[in-house]
Amino acid sequence: MQANFIMIAAFAVSLACSAATVFGVLIWKERIQRRSPLHGRQVGHVPGQQLVKRHGEAGDGMLTSGLLMYFSAPSMLMAWALLRVPPERLRPDGTTWIYALGAIVMFAWGAYGFVKHFKHAQNAKDGLLAERVTGMQLNRLVAEGCVVMHDMPAENFNIDHIVIGPRAVYAVETKSFRRPKGQGDKEVHRVSYDGKALRFADFVNTDAVAQAARQAQWLKRKLHESLGMDIPVVPALALPGWFIERTDVGKAAEVVVFTPMGKGADFLARGQERLAPEHRKLIAQALAVRYPAL
Repeated sequence: MQANFIMIAAFAVSLACSAATVFGVLIWKERIQRRSPLHGRQVGHVPGQQLVKRHGEAGDGMLTSGLLMYFSAPSMLMAWALLRVPPERLRPDGTTWIYALGAIVMFAWGAYGFVKHFKHAQNAKDGLLAERVTGMQLNRLVAEGCVVMHDMPAENFNIDHIVIGPRAVYAVETKSFRRPKGQGDKEVHRVSYDGKALRFADFVNTDAVAQAARQAQWLKRKLHESLGMDIPVVPALALPGWFIERTDVGKAAEVVVFTPMGKGADFLARGQERLAPEHRKLIAQALAVRYPAL
């Protein structure tokens, strides 16, 4: 009887702590009030969107089923063993606290990993939506003579989008920033750009601008190595869902910051032609070889 109680109590404590951790993280997520400005908005569908959703749901189900299979034999073995342990052996002794401490450490390490991966999953979800929205808007430029490429492999990184337009080649980095605290879903999400930094209501980011500039420099160097030509490459930073206020310096900055929503990306297909159609084709061919062969 005592063995059964200990077995049930151990599982109950572990289950209660796990549930408390999960619900605590979910409550914390709601209280911080930081969501992507694209949250809850109908932004259209991309090919395979429903399949991606179903794939994620199936993956969650497989994980749950896998954990059930993994713990089935150990759980039953533990129950079987406890039923055969003499009651006097179940009395706490000096080693009891060692195992209790071990359980606490293991649980704390698991909780830390859960929170860390939960944050990574949320960031990846926001980033995926932002890249899809940007990609959908950029694909419309194909009708205006542009060549559009996505997720091009580079050296230990990738360039989210490349637009080969009449005026230049654009290396587009997409970023998803969560709205500042206190802003509701229907409020306009504004960010100020001064050519060096993105200034939000409650934080400043300089890394995104610097990253876009580095990627454009890398692309320009690679195109020169491949074609022996000095191709104009413009770094661009897409912020879907944000209204961008540019200072005078920001308007003339090296890195172009824009929102792809509506007609915000149309400037990529505008301007005086510096790249003839045959040159655009050569550039696309030079970049296509970086994609893995099917």
